[in-house]
Amino acid sequence: MRTLYYLMDKLDTAREVAATLRQLNIDDDGYYIVSKDHDGLRRYNLHDASILDETDLIHSGERGALIGGLCGLLFALWIALMQPLGLSMSLAAFLFVSVLVGCFGAWVGGMVGLSHENYKLTPFHEAIARGKYLLVVNVRETARARTVKEVMHRRHPEALFEAEDARGIDVFAGKAEFRPRHL
Repeated sequence: MRTLYYLMDKLDTAREVAATLRQLNIDDDGYYIVSKDHDGLRRYNLHDASILDETDLIHSGERGALIGGLCGLLFALWIALMQPLGLSMSLAAFLFVSVLVGCFGAWVGGMVGLSHENYKLTPFHEAIARGKYLLVVNVRETARARTVKEVMHRRHPEALFEAEDARGIDVFAGKAEFRPRHL
């Protein structure tokens, strides 16, 4: 999966780019636009970033589930080995405790993630705050990503290519792993 990041100054440019993406058979699920101008994006029926795209909900939730699951396994293992208060633990109870604490970790991680900006959008925070439009295009194949970049460069030179990310969500990442070209 490849993710391409473009910055634009004008809403009209974003509208033209969205039309070009449709011509390339990239529908609304294949891109989104991050901007302060939510009303303008909706007025032109452009795919606005959702709360899942703008916040760190998924990333932090996965991290919380991983940490919670590991803590749950350690806690269940401690109960099984030490048998506090003379409690013995069956395999079903062991798994139940592990899953329960893992779900709690995912919930806590998700709540933390809702209050933070998506870590992949952090390098573009200042540009978005200044009123620019960030287009995020997701494509599966490398060849298709190359085609999108070529078409965008030819048809929309005002849409500045900023970065390309070849990874999905990395649970252990604390910041974006790509280097923006220029902001």
